[in-house]
Amino acid sequence: MSKLAFLAASTAGVGAAGAGGYFLMKGNDNPKTTFKERYKHALLSKTSDLWTTKLASLKKEAPTHPKLIEAFNKAKETNQDEAATQLLKEGCDLVYSEPIENSKHHKDFKNYCSKTNKEASSKTWNSEDKSNNAWDAPLTNLKSHSISEYGELHAKLASLKQEISSLSGTTYEATVREKLKNWCEEIQSNIYEGPESDEFKQQERYCRK
Repeated sequence: MSKLAFLAASTAGVGAAGAGGYFLMKGNDNPKTTFKERYKHALLSKTSDLWTTKLASLKKEAPTHPKLIEAFNKAKETNQDEAATQLLKEGCDLVYSEPIENSKHHKDFKNYCSKTNKEASSKTWNSEDKSNNAWDAPLTNLKSHSISEYGELHAKLASLKQEISSLSGTTYEATVREKLKNWCEEIQSNIYEGPESDEFKQQERYCRK
């Protein structure tokens, strides 16, 4: 190889290495989103009253995160709820700091470490049976749903709104009430994403008394 060709090849190699280093550094400038960042409204404080509820849920089904497994095992022991709760908090702290992408602990976060839609509200939940007319007022409200106030309707609510839009009365069949009740029960356990999330605003509008 001539000196000129060698110098050209060397320069190209240095340039490629430099570019590789640049893109590697650029990649480090964009860390992956953690549970804490994505679901900041759903995080439980150290003093939250919900830890008792979360521990009760933990006792029913084994988690996957190692620290939460410690909490699960500790909770099986007699009179160890306090110690188990401490381990639960520590485990959730670790989960909070994990990147969401490719995480194996989505279910752990949802079931044991986060606030749900229902838990985020202080209003009275409509737990009445479909035969009860307590569902009629929310259904009437749904007919005049305001996108500007409550956001784009969830697909199932949009379908229900279309179904009842032609009805003139304010009393509804049990089958119609059941559709709204089922939607409320479906989304109540979803992770709370803040007071301005469409799902939460619609829950407060159509699932509360």
